[in-house]
Amino acid sequence: MKLTTAEFEEGEYRGPLFNQLETSHLVWEPGQVFEKHIGVDKAVWCAHHHLLSLYGYKNAPVGVVLPYYDWHYIWSVRKRKKKLPSFRLNLFVQAKRPFYGRFAPKALKEKGLNSPFWRLEITPHQQIALEHLDSNLKGRAIVCYACPAFHKEATLHKWTAEPKMVENSTFPPVSVLKGHAAWNFDGPGTFGVANADPTRIEVPSLFEQLGALLNQQNARDGVASEQLAELAGAVSTAVAEAYDDSSFLRARFSEGLRDIHAIAEDFDLEDGKDEFIAYATVRLFASLHRLNWLVVGHGG
Repeated sequence: MKLTTAEFEEGEYRGPLFNQLETSHLVWEPGQVFEKHIGVDKAVWCAHHHLLSLYGYKNAPVGVVLPYYDWHYIWSVRKRKKKLPSFRLNLFVQAKRPFYGRFAPKALKEKGLNSPFWRLEITPHQQIALEHLDSNLKGRAIVCYACPAFHKEATLHKWTAEPKMVENSTFPPVSVLKGHAAWNFDGPGTFGVANADPTRIEVPSLFEQLGALLNQQNARDGVASEQLAELAGAVSTAVAEAYDDSSFLRARFSEGLRDIHAIAEDFDLEDGKDEFIAYATVRLFASLHRLNWLVVGHGG
C-alpha cells in the first residue's frame, strides 16, 4: 500500500485549526516539555457547534478544572511548582499531519472505508499519555486527535480562509485507538478504521509454547539465581532502550530501583541480597507495565 505525506507541515494545519476551535478566551497550551506527559497540543473551552455535534453534544460539556484532579504520574517527574490553569477546559486535542492513499486496501474496504483515504499514525508514548489524561478526566471533557481530511496545500489555504478547517477534519477519540497504530479515514468526522493491512498469523498453542520454554530451560546451564539476574538485566535494558529520560515510566522504574536497593541495605541482607534485588526488579517492571509474571519450570 503506497502512502504519500501531506504537502503541508503539521504546524501549518495546527495553527488555523486551533484558531477556529478557540470559541472563547479560555485556552491552555502546555508547552513542549509538559506536553510529553499530558499528550495534547492545546486545551480549550470549546463551543464549536460542529465538533460538539460529532460527539453528540447539543450544548458544550461543562469541562474540567485541572488542579482539581490527581496528576501524580506527571508530578513524579516534574516539579510541583508548575501551575495548572484554574479555569474550565472541555476539549483536549493532539493535532496530526495525514498520510494520503489513493486506493484503500481490500481489508479497509471490507470495513466500510472508501478510496481515496487518509491515515493518522499513532505515536505510542503520546497515546499512552493521552490515555492517562482521558482516564483521569473520566469523560468530563473530550480528549481526541485532530487530522485534516485533505492533503493539498491549496485545500489547507481554502479552509483557513473560509473558515472550515473543523468541518473538514477527523476527530477520533483517544479511547478508540488504544492498542492501535493508526487511524484510517475517508472523510471528516469521527468515522474511521483503526490499523491497516491485517495479516493472518498462526502461532503454536500456549501449551506448545510452554513446553518449548521448558525444554529450552532444561538445556541451559546455570542455577535459577543466575537466570533471575539475567532476566533483571534484560528488563532494565528494555526500559533504558524503550523510554527517553523524560518518560514517566522510566522515571518510575528508576525511583523503584532506588527503593529496592535502599530496602536491601536497610535489612542488611547478606545472604540472598542479589537475588532479592533481581526478583524485585522484575516485579517492578511487571507492575509498571501491568503484566502478570508467571514462572515456567518444573517443581522439585
